[in-house]
Amino acid sequence: MWIYLKYLLFPFSIIYGFITSLRNFLYDYNILESKKYNVKVISIGNLVMGGSGKTPMVEYVSRYFIKKNYKFSIISRGYKRLTKGLRLINESDTYLTVGDEPKQLYNKFGNMSKVIVSEDRHKAIKLIEKENNDIYAILDDAFQNRSINKYLDIVLSSYKSPFFDDNIFPLGMLRENKNNIKRCDVLIFTNSPKNISLKEVDYIKNKSFSFLKKDVPILFSSINYLNPICLFNRKKIIKDVVISTSVANSSSFNEYIESQFNVVEKFVFPDHHIYTNNEITKIIESLNDSKTLITTEKDAVKLCEFKDIFSDYSVYYVPIEIEFLHNRELSKYI
Repeated sequence: MWIYLKYLLFPFSIIYGFITSLRNFLYDYNILESKKYNVKVISIGNLVMGGSGKTPMVEYVSRYFIKKNYKFSIISRGYKRLTKGLRLINESDTYLTVGDEPKQLYNKFGNMSKVIVSEDRHKAIKLIEKENNDIYAILDDAFQNRSINKYLDIVLSSYKSPFFDDNIFPLGMLRENKNNIKRCDVLIFTNSPKNISLKEVDYIKNKSFSFLKKDVPILFSSINYLNPICLFNRKKIIKDVVISTSVANSSSFNEYIESQFNVVEKFVFPDHHIYTNNEITKIIESLNDSKTLITTEKDAVKLCEFKDIFSDYSVYYVPIEIEFLHNRELSKYI
């Protein structure tokens, strides 16, 4: 069945690839120009449609800038928000007005940086240059945005689904030809196992080298799951848990929770999902005094909007952090 489907999708993949290649051709030969700004723009993006760990990487870079006392702002498109245009996030905003990931970033870094959502990244950068003395602007998911000249282009590829084994959409999940990864300045394979062997590292690097510019560093990162944090009250975490997630590739998170607790029920929703009242009711019906609801940090941003409903229950979220492997940190290349 898949063989026949591949033949069916192949022409559409060719058309999609031609359109993206034409656009890249116009930029490669300066027919379309990239705007250069005074602020140093760092893009964290990928080649594929969907998640590859961009938000945790934005958090990693933000923590590095805070540690070095560098002024910076974070710019996101604000995917699936219910508003339009440029918006400087403040305390009154919710995931509905700015998007779940920007709201999560604001909760963590809003006191130390500006967090902006805008479909037009140029407007956001101009606002930063007008109002701030920022040194850096972190652009979330901007590898395909070639209208902006970047100081550093960081590209993420999932260890489990490396870019070199993928195909252009809709035959695969690539947004553009895999050869275009040559534009990146750093390549990171995310969600790598901590015990990845040097033999496997060499294999992945050798497969990647032919697509990259000379001397582009190839790094490997993994996820650290931190201690669960109580969301609404001080009720103790209970061994029997219910999981609710609306993130890309939730399997790793679910596997970790299952290794730590007795999972009795799971609610799995699409990435950036907006909960309906009916879905919230079903989650509540699965809970009682002998169960804890455990969710992701991104989902916690959404559940906060239902505080009156969940406040009587034991509800926790599990934060995550990036760990780079083999003593090769991204911070060395910023």
